[in-house]
Amino acid sequence: MKKSIPLPMLILLLSVCIPVLANAAPPSFPTPSQIVTTGKGYWETPMNIQDTRAVWEMLMSPITVVKGHQKSQQVLYSQPDSTSEPVGDVTRDSQGLHVLETRADGWSLVETYSSSFHDSKIRAWNQLVQGYIRTDMLETVTPKGKYALLVDKLDQRLYIFVDGELYDVLVVSTGLPNERQPYNETRSGEFLLVSAVGGFEVEGLNVAMGLRFNWGDILHEVPHSLRGGVKNYQQYEEVLGQRASHGCIRVQRKRTPKGTNMTWIWNALRKRMGTKLVIWEDLPGRQLLYPDPDTPLYYNPEGGKNYHAAEACYGVRDEYEPMTMFTYGELGTGNYSSLTACPYCVPPRTIEEIDAINEAHKLP
Repeated sequence: MKKSIPLPMLILLLSVCIPVLANAAPPSFPTPSQIVTTGKGYWETPMNIQDTRAVWEMLMSPITVVKGHQKSQQVLYSQPDSTSEPVGDVTRDSQGLHVLETRADGWSLVETYSSSFHDSKIRAWNQLVQGYIRTDMLETVTPKGKYALLVDKLDQRLYIFVDGELYDVLVVSTGLPNERQPYNETRSGEFLLVSAVGGFEVEGLNVAMGLRFNWGDILHEVPHSLRGGVKNYQQYEEVLGQRASHGCIRVQRKRTPKGTNMTWIWNALRKRMGTKLVIWEDLPGRQLLYPDPDTPLYYNPEGGKNYHAAEACYGVRDEYEPMTMFTYGELGTGNYSSLTACPYCVPPRTIEEIDAINEAHKLP
């Protein structure tokens, strides 16, 4: 089935997925510490997906990790003393640290989002913590080039970068914490992909193409259940674009117009361990921006129920393409009043959806 998109259409498709109007506060930084060290990198680059040059530089910047096995952790201490109170957990080999001070006594002051899991004695679930670690336990690693991934928990999207350019956008589900399981939160920060886990089953969920980035947290295809040997994705695909996982990052399996999905990521990255994955925190005060009302959208007037980001989409049969164009400003009115977002091509959220997200994250 054809779905080759010329470069101008690709630029248009990506621009649809990136809000452009300034109806929100300025982009914020991943950490409120405001301690400037190198002036670049994850901790000091604004969470602004529109600035692709700055984002790419951040994705290619060296990352400081704790030496050791990828399925083990190190404690951060409240003082430069291993008998002092532990304040956070760090996963070795893959999780990035922001080094704030390198001391003459052999200790370093660092900050990161604590990777405390369900069995941790430190109840710091994804809390941004500052603590001390022996300097000789740290090493600086340069990530693999060419590819990089960025997940934004605010909009539940995964942004794929290739050779310095934003290549495509996919829908994801990150962790959904609750009162009984606060550790379900996907840990924010910068990470390296460290092993190709492949498929596995956990708590009745079957997943494929897992890429480990933070001990128990895996980037993988949206789960499926099995009944009579038949895979059923519906229950889990219905909540893509929302928090829904136990901490892993679930990625869409349906192909975008470029043919991108979790299978594409697996094929591109399973042999490229050391590729950087960044996860932006949905800090209070962060807001989504509204798309330009003149942004073109598409639909099938012959009974189509979805609106689309491109006039050719895997979610529509060939005989209905190219589809009819309308604008984002018309979405929700007239013939477009009952259209819902296509699960393939990642069109922009509706104004109502954006308003709901912004209301939930606005400052008191």
